[in-house]
Amino acid sequence: MVDEEGNVDISFRNRVLENLSVFKSKLTEIEANGRTSSTEVWHEPRLDKRKIYARIRCNVISVGEIDTVKQQFDAEIFLGVKYKEPELKGLTREDVDWEKMWSPRIVFANAEAIHSLECKHRILDHSDEVEGVPDAYVTYRMKATFKTLMDLVDFPVDFQRLTIKLMSDWPEVDVEFVKDMDIKDSIRMDVFSGCHEWELCPVVAATPIRGTKLHTGSHRVYPKYHLTMYAKRKALYYFWNLALVLMLIVCLSFASFAVSADQPEDRLSVTLTLLLTAVAFKYVAAQALPPISYLTLLDKYVIFCLVFQCTAVCQNAVASAFATPDSRALFDAISAYCMKRRSDHIIQTAVKEYEELNARINKNREVRLAQAKKGNDKQTAEVRSKRGNRLKKNKVHSTQENQESTDKEDIGSS
Repeated sequence: MVDEEGNVDISFRNRVLENLSVFKSKLTEIEANGRTSSTEVWHEPRLDKRKIYARIRCNVISVGEIDTVKQQFDAEIFLGVKYKEPELKGLTREDVDWEKMWSPRIVFANAEAIHSLECKHRILDHSDEVEGVPDAYVTYRMKATFKTLMDLVDFPVDFQRLTIKLMSDWPEVDVEFVKDMDIKDSIRMDVFSGCHEWELCPVVAATPIRGTKLHTGSHRVYPKYHLTMYAKRKALYYFWNLALVLMLIVCLSFASFAVSADQPEDRLSVTLTLLLTAVAFKYVAAQALPPISYLTLLDKYVIFCLVFQCTAVCQNAVASAFATPDSRALFDAISAYCMKRRSDHIIQTAVKEYEELNARINKNREVRLAQAKKGNDKQTAEVRSKRGNRLKKNKVHSTQENQESTDKEDIGSS
């Protein structure tokens, strides 16, 4: 009995000690989280209160996979940032503690994941210039995944902008991004891994973005800088594997008309099978797109095919009600009338649009002719005015000369 009580006391004491050790570790963790980190960097503003113009150049080393569903792309870039720094005058790179120097604090705003980032600093001496203020040159070499908003209205013949968005943590009154005019931005085309699906354009567009407090929702405006690449989708895959197959399925829907109207079940089995096949293709097309709230060009094509097949199903279902030859002739007449009205409406709309286009062209031509005539009249009036002024001037000179000669003759005769 005494041994059992001793064992209970020992187990209770062990549990208390374990709980105390856990409590102590939690307190230590809370203290560590509340303590200021030794690696924390505090960015001080510039003492001279001078606005810095950061000159940016970019070299896109490689563009990786472009994911349409996730609306993101992979890229490896080299970014160079130059800005005038008087404090570096007379110093070398080894003499400078770059962690204590002022930095433009560039942030990659739309970077979804940064796989590698290497930052280096250099000093570019400009002693041959008048001021002789050196440039601080900060370079970033990074490989990352960037988010971008894709416009898929014309999918699969769309043209996408792949944008890398830069931003500074300093407000716009302290820093402004400008393009480096010494070296042009460039992009390498030979290492593009998505060439089987995309055609990359050999250009990089750099655009400084000026925001407002209304757009940012902040009491300060921060500078932004966009680096945009352009890619055009190769649409042959979707033409051969979706558009062509759907067109053949729609054409096969006419095969149901070869079955007699007295057998609607056979007609409906054919058209419904083809309709379900087209629906399966619609799901295949939807997997290549993100969940967007508008219809793409491919969506419109697929929906048109589905509507056409649904119309064929309805016609085959109704055709069984017209069993007699007279009723079938009436049904054919109604169908032909509907198709004729539809074609007439399309033709009338096209003719109306053509006439409106011609009217706009003629109106613009008349306006240009009137402007040209007005300009010619004005020019002619100016020429005539100048000619009249010259004639008046010549007449005045000739009158003065005649008067002078008359005066001389009078003096000579006297």
